[in-house]
Amino acid sequence: MFGEIILLTLALLFFILSIFLFYGKGKWLISGYNTLPKAERQKYDEKKICRAAGWLSLTCCILLCITAYLAYLVSLGIIDEWYMLPFSLIFIVTIVAVIIAGNRHARL
Repeated sequence: MFGEIILLTLALLFFILSIFLFYGKGKWLISGYNTLPKAERQKYDEKKICRAAGWLSLTCCILLCITAYLAYLVSLGIIDEWYMLPFSLIFIVTIVAVIIAGNRHARL
């Protein structure tokens, strides 16, 4: 039960972060963006890069909620732990796909 609470807390933090990024106020939170030289930073649209990071955060929020639900079902004994393995692979593939799509979307 404690693990599910931690997962839901992280999901809530990712949700708040995604709202912050969707409004374009969190560009300073995007790793590596502010450390780029001014000329390199001009290649990116700040609004698009914030939106891409917001979608990544929202995707993490949704996947963490699903993980918490599945972990709850495992703790109740409704499903076996082995059902978590396919979901974890889907989790990883989804995150990588959102990162790639966001990177392509953020370029001018």
